[in-house]
Amino acid sequence: MDENGRDVIWAMATGSEDDPGILVATDILTREVTRSVRLPGATGGWAVNQNPVTGTVYVGTYGAGALWLYTPGEEEAVNAGQPDIPAWSFAYNVDFDEEGNAYGGGWGEPTDGYPGASVYTFTEGEGFTGILGEMPLTDEANYTRSMGYDEASRTVFVGTGNQVNLFACSIDTNECENLAPLLDQEIQDSVQVRDIVMSQGHVLAWVGDATSAGNDWLVVLDVERTDDGELQVEVVDEIRGVAHPGSSPIHDDHIYYTKAGYEGWPLFRYNILTGEETQLPEDVVILARQWDIVELDDPQWPGATLVGINAYGFLTRYNIETETIDVEQVPDVPDVSRRINSLATGADGRIYSAGYLGGGIAAESPMRGDRQQSWQLGGQAEEMILHDGRIYQGNYPGGTITSFTGAELEDGQAPRAECTIGAGQNRPYGLHGVEDRIYFGSQAGEAADAGAFGWLDLDTGECHTIEGPIGHQSVDTLTGSGDRIFGGGNIFFAYTSLPLQEEASVLVFDGSTEEIEEIEEIELPVPGLRAVSASATDAEGTVWFYAEGWLLGMDPQTLEWVHTEEVFDDHKPGSRIAGNYAQMTTAFDGTIYGNAGGRVFGFDPAGTLRAGAAEDLQVLIDGAGPFLTIDAYGNLYTRDAATTLLRIVPQASEQPGGVEALISSLEGYIESGDVAGPITNRLTSAATQAQQHLEAGDTTPAARALERFIGHLDNPKRPDTLSEVAQQDLREQARTLLAGLT
Repeated sequence: MDENGRDVIWAMATGSEDDPGILVATDILTREVTRSVRLPGATGGWAVNQNPVTGTVYVGTYGAGALWLYTPGEEEAVNAGQPDIPAWSFAYNVDFDEEGNAYGGGWGEPTDGYPGASVYTFTEGEGFTGILGEMPLTDEANYTRSMGYDEASRTVFVGTGNQVNLFACSIDTNECENLAPLLDQEIQDSVQVRDIVMSQGHVLAWVGDATSAGNDWLVVLDVERTDDGELQVEVVDEIRGVAHPGSSPIHDDHIYYTKAGYEGWPLFRYNILTGEETQLPEDVVILARQWDIVELDDPQWPGATLVGINAYGFLTRYNIETETIDVEQVPDVPDVSRRINSLATGADGRIYSAGYLGGGIAAESPMRGDRQQSWQLGGQAEEMILHDGRIYQGNYPGGTITSFTGAELEDGQAPRAECTIGAGQNRPYGLHGVEDRIYFGSQAGEAADAGAFGWLDLDTGECHTIEGPIGHQSVDTLTGSGDRIFGGGNIFFAYTSLPLQEEASVLVFDGSTEEIEEIEEIELPVPGLRAVSASATDAEGTVWFYAEGWLLGMDPQTLEWVHTEEVFDDHKPGSRIAGNYAQMTTAFDGTIYGNAGGRVFGFDPAGTLRAGAAEDLQVLIDGAGPFLTIDAYGNLYTRDAATTLLRIVPQASEQPGGVEALISSLEGYIESGDVAGPITNRLTSAATQAQQHLEAGDTTPAARALERFIGHLDNPKRPDTLSEVAQQDLREQARTLLAGLT
């Protein structure tokens, strides 16, 4: 509810580091956005809940993890900070007791000292007041995903992730007990308790792998405390196949949800007393962030109405009395830029990018800044590659493979689902296409302890998955040479778990025999490396790897190491090495380019083998974002900051020679008479200043000098002489040089 008493949905519009997330209030009746409040520094927030006692809206954020408080009607929200939990950095759900005290969950990086799943307590006017139960409740689970408070039993129910635990914590005694052993063993062995709705003495917990693909359950528990404080729990039902986000609150002895395996996400009604489930004729169409039941002050919506909104702003309303349903997108939701999460060059020459979390796809036409498109289609792609005219994506969550073409996106078609990797995988960071196969390497999900390798058969549409091909490692990069596929391992097999192995290794798969070489026969030439993060194959078939500052070359036939060189002793990854830490690609001229933690570089592989060292290795830019792709002109593309696409022109990076060529061309045009008059001095001065700044290593003033040079070309004055040929040639040279700097 907002400051005017209107029924609104409070939700977070996901942004990025460059364009922070926005708390949005949407009027349920009119579908109007009535309030938008930016949260500086926050990318987004999984936890949005309104305190029923104080009316304050609580937002638990990520990107810059914190608890935010917003008073309806105010212009700004207040950052309340972080709880006193070591390395806590990501907020999850929050709920409230009858006095308005808040209980919240979260996550932190284990390699930085996060102890495990914990619950903080918070009171307005006092701040963070402590920890509920032990810290941690368990060190076997890293996520405190879900939270629900029951007033009758004065109990906070807590669900964890990467291991299924369902704790019941008394706010009177501060003691907690785990109810997970009461559940079916298959449910206990799944991944997480992702959401909890507490309603009329019932715990409605959504448990499973959270993919909404059939491996999730709605667990219904009836709970109460006896006079002596003992918690009584009855497992009412375990309903398989319920989709995100689980259940609505109870209304008139019924709950509402949707299920996997049906087109259109049909609505189901379940009777808590009898256990009868009924599929209703209406489709809710969306997977809502949360289902709620409200009573709207409008005769067209009498009694109770089920409402929910999804990540793309589609609002579903279902009136329980009249069985009226509508699904429409909310207009005027504030635009926010999502973080670029992967890059690929399409068959049409455009540079495609996929967005973080909420997904989406964008396309940029090289050398044409005026030709950009974006579509609210597709999910979070961890990797994208072009193969046989289609772009294939490896998606989080759930480890799925999808594909698309630019023409399909323009027709409004979502990426085509190809297959699911399975084996508990979550993030397919490595993709490589060969003939009728898309090979994949992946990082495990929360409940698994090994990555996977396999392939999508393009003829049958089936995924063939080999779990744990190199032990407790993820497989984050793939390349091919001859009949073999080569992969790089990473001891960080999952995003939040601590490693079980001390050193990484490489994977070698023989496509002719479909066998994986024994790890022991292919030891890395440098001991102690934790991740082999990038790979590429040169024109002669030699396979190159990048691993924590080391450049490694392998003979694809003998599997012997033919090159070992530490090229960056000053550039090492942190305590956890992400699956997208580094990339390499081979250009048309044979040069191999790489991006390692934002340092973009290039080297000649043939020359490196001849000399025994990468003598020509050149750092093109330092401090960029991740990812790397190359266009038809030989330009490189990576991410700059969070949301900007950065184009690098390798030839222009070979400074100051590029400026010398520009000056030489200018002198030629002056001599021929194509450039004459006062503009001669202006152009010469700007080009000379750019050269001097580059010789001094000052790229920013050099770029400004080139901008002035271009400005002079674009605005000649009387009595200047500037031929069209000279103007176009000099402008293109200067723009190319400028692109290499910016």
